[in-house]
Amino acid sequence: MRENFTIQETKDNKIWDEFVLKSYNKNYYSLSDVLELEKNNKKYFVHKKNEIIASFNLVVENNNIVLPKYSIYTPINYKNFPGSKQSSLNSMKFKINSEINDFLIKNFKNIHISFDACTNDIRPFTWLGYPDFSKGYKIQVKYTYFSNIKNLDEKNYGNSEIYTNSSETNRREIRNSLDKKYNFKELFSKEVFFLLKSSSYEIHKKKINIDYYEKIFSALEKIYKKQLVKMFVTFDGNIPVYMSLYSLINNKSIFLHSGRTKDIDNKNLISVFSMFKSFIHLSNQGGENLDFEGMNSPNNSKSKIKFGGMLLPYYTLNLNRGE
Repeated sequence: MRENFTIQETKDNKIWDEFVLKSYNKNYYSLSDVLELEKNNKKYFVHKKNEIIASFNLVVENNNIVLPKYSIYTPINYKNFPGSKQSSLNSMKFKINSEINDFLIKNFKNIHISFDACTNDIRPFTWLGYPDFSKGYKIQVKYTYFSNIKNLDEKNYGNSEIYTNSSETNRREIRNSLDKKYNFKELFSKEVFFLLKSSSYEIHKKKINIDYYEKIFSALEKIYKKQLVKMFVTFDGNIPVYMSLYSLINNKSIFLHSGRTKDIDNKNLISVFSMFKSFIHLSNQGGENLDFEGMNSPNNSKSKIKFGGMLLPYYTLNLNRGE
């Protein structure tokens, strides 16, 4: 393989998680406790000589790569190379992606895979079949939203990037919401999670799949014990009315879940209050970069994009080479 690259499967969760936690991505959805929710998950390291420079996982059924059921994507995790020039990092990422693409093509039949926003150079995949792209991947673009929450607190939030770059309406709502008399605290509670997640489904006139979320929460419990997940709850008096969960791996946080009671109108600024207080608490615990996730429906986009941040694409690739 080019530049002495090799790709090897691993079943060592300890080494896998150690790499993910130190990677550039720091992605919750790459942690082994999440991956093991899938029935047919496989984990791989990309080596350059004896050095692990990337990792990726696949969900495989009958030699076909399929999308995960319990994650939103299967990221390629890149080793952090602090101090390296951007041109060197771009070159290394391109070579890693090329090797992974070659590996997928040689070893699997149909390929349906989704990456996170860190895989922003998908040229090795899009060039498949060049110049006849009709036999290449079909590409779906989705979006996420990144915000800077570094050094955010309740006293100086007016100078923060996430606040100053917010819409005028959102800045006003943040100010007004912080004057509300809600009680806010960090609390990891399965009871509150299912109470408010179920209520949110009722608000949207949908039926919640309890078995699905039981599986999701089983992974959250394991990762919470490793101090990599934060859950925040807002109370109106003694009644929980809003909850949100985030991963927090070193300085990176990902928005994972939320839920709201159907008994309080959102005009009371409960969502803005709860979200902004969460950002403050995450920042106080070392969070700097927040991935909002879930910018792929009108309602979710509207509630999140009003905060100051940067919209970034991520890609789902589908290659159908027959039954």
